[in-house]
Amino acid sequence: MPRPVAVDPRFGAELRRLRELSSLTLRQLAEATSYSHTYLWELETGKKRPGGVDVAQRLDAALHSGGILAALVTDTALDPDTASRIDSVAARPRSIDAPAVDALRTILGQQRRLDDAFGSAPLIASTMSHLDIVRAGLANVRGELRTDVLDLAAQWAQFAAWLHMASGLLGTAGELLDQACGWAAETDDYEMLTTVLSYKGHQAWLAGDVGALIGLSTASLRDHRAYVGQRAYDHYQLARGLALTGDDRATDEALRVGSDLAAEAVEYHGPTPDWHYYRTPAFFALERGLALQVGGRCGEAVEHLTSGLDDLEPGARRAEWVGDYLVHLGLAHEAAGERDEAGAAVIEAASIAEATRSLRLARRAAELERRLGL
Repeated sequence: MPRPVAVDPRFGAELRRLRELSSLTLRQLAEATSYSHTYLWELETGKKRPGGVDVAQRLDAALHSGGILAALVTDTALDPDTASRIDSVAARPRSIDAPAVDALRTILGQQRRLDDAFGSAPLIASTMSHLDIVRAGLANVRGELRTDVLDLAAQWAQFAAWLHMASGLLGTAGELLDQACGWAAETDDYEMLTTVLSYKGHQAWLAGDVGALIGLSTASLRDHRAYVGQRAYDHYQLARGLALTGDDRATDEALRVGSDLAAEAVEYHGPTPDWHYYRTPAFFALERGLALQVGGRCGEAVEHLTSGLDDLEPGARRAEWVGDYLVHLGLAHEAAGERDEAGAAVIEAASIAEATRSLRLARRAAELERRLGL
C-alpha cells in the first residue's frame, strides 16, 4: 500500500513555474531527476500526485528551489513498523489486531489535521482507502476486538462523510453517515450517535432543508450525556434553523443556551472524543456569528464572526471550513452597506477556495463577488 501523502493543490502549477523559471524543458528536467518526462507532465497538469516527499525533494534539488515543492507535500505515513502493519491488514484483513487498530487511529488523527491544512478534496481518496481497510477488517474480526474496530470504523465513516459534505457531495455523505450510525448503534456509542445526528443536520443545512435542519439538531440534543461542546454547537445549529423560520424568540433562546454551554465547554477538562478537537472559543464565536447573520442581525454577526476569525489558532484561518464563515461575514457586511469590508471577506474566501480546490466554496464566493460587482 502506498505511503499516504497530502499534496497542496498548487503543487503542479508551482512545479511548472519553477521549471520554466529555470529554462528547462520537461525532458531536461526528466534527465536531471531520472523521472520520465511523461510523469513530470502528469505532475504539472495534476493528473498525478507525487508519491511522497522524496519526489518533491528530488525536484527541488534539480530546480535549486530551496524546498518550495517539498513544503507542498506532507508525508502522513508513520514509522516503518506502523506502515507495515497497515500494509498487512490491507493485504490480509483477517490479520487486523490491536496494534493495527491503534495505527489506524493515529492516521485518522493526522488526516483530520490535514483537512485543516489542505481542504477536503485532496483527502477523499486516501480516506476512503483507509475506510475500505477498516471495513474489510471488521468483516473478519470477532470478540472484544470487534468493539474497537466498530468504534474505529464509525470514526472513519464520520470523517469521510465530513469530507464529502465539504466537497458538496451530499448523497455520498449521507450514505457514510448512515453507515457510521449503524456501527455506533451496535456499540451504543452515544457520543458518535449524537455527532452523526448533528452532521445530518449540517447536511440538511447545506441542502437548504430547514425542517430537517431543525428536527435533526433537536434530535442530537436529546442525549444529555453527550460532550458539552457538541451540545453547544447543536444549539447554535438549531438557532440557525429557527432563524430561517422567523421565530425570533426561539432563536434567542437557542443562542442563549448555546452560549452558556460554550462557556461551560471552555471550562470542561474531562474526557472528550477525539473528533471534537476544534471546539474552541473561536469556533463557538464563529457559530454564534453565523446564527446571528442568518437571523439578519448584521452588526452583532460582524462582531462575533470577526472576533472568531481573529482568535483562530495560527494557520487555521486558511482552512477550507473557515471560508464559509468568511462568506457569511461578507454577507453581513453587505447587508450593513459595508461594501469594501464585504469585498475583503469574500476575496479571502475565494483565495481559500482556490488553495484547497474547493468547488463548493468557490461557487459561494463567486456568487457574492458577482453581487458586489467585483
